[in-house]
Amino acid sequence: MAAKLGAILLAAGASQRMGQSKQLLPVRGEPAVRYCVRQMLDAGIETIIVVLGVNREKIRPVLVDLPVGIAVNTRLKSHMAESVSKGLAKIPAAVTGIMVALCDHPLVSQATYAALAAHHFQAPDSILLPVYRGKGGHPTVFPHDLCGGVDSGIPLNRVVHANTGRISRIQVNDPGIVQDMDTPDDYQRMLTLDMRQASVES
Repeated sequence: MAAKLGAILLAAGASQRMGQSKQLLPVRGEPAVRYCVRQMLDAGIETIIVVLGVNREKIRPVLVDLPVGIAVNTRLKSHMAESVSKGLAKIPAAVTGIMVALCDHPLVSQATYAALAAHHFQAPDSILLPVYRGKGGHPTVFPHDLCGGVDSGIPLNRVVHANTGRISRIQVNDPGIVQDMDTPDDYQRMLTLDMRQASVES
């Protein structure tokens, strides 16, 4: 069976530390959640499930024209595994690998998504962890067969620790994998770094 990658974008957080819905904060001219999805689509990932939470009615409209599925986790302060489980329920059985991406890491590049997808096609039994300058980040890719325990509440980091022999660390030239935005200061820092990088590249 040919390898097929699906993605779960976790965007269910209530953004309490941010003070406003971080899924809707502008990133490169569009809402963060929409920007994340478009980067994945442009990288060739066709199956994408976005997990929304308490702010879903505000967020849905910015995704309505994109070919994504929606899952819902309204439980406040739930663990990431619960949102992943909600997304997994919408993933087709034929998918061999699950990319778990975070909406609060919106600057992950299209090239990184594409590189992880390509590595999955070559090594579908591997857990793929991206690394930038020695530091691990997001998104990660899991073989579908390792995701079953998540439905029982097993965190993904425990899945990683229990399967160290299946880990492949993928070196990427992408600071976006380690740049998150949980607070207003995080968001401003991320935008400043992005502007500096853009000026260097131009």
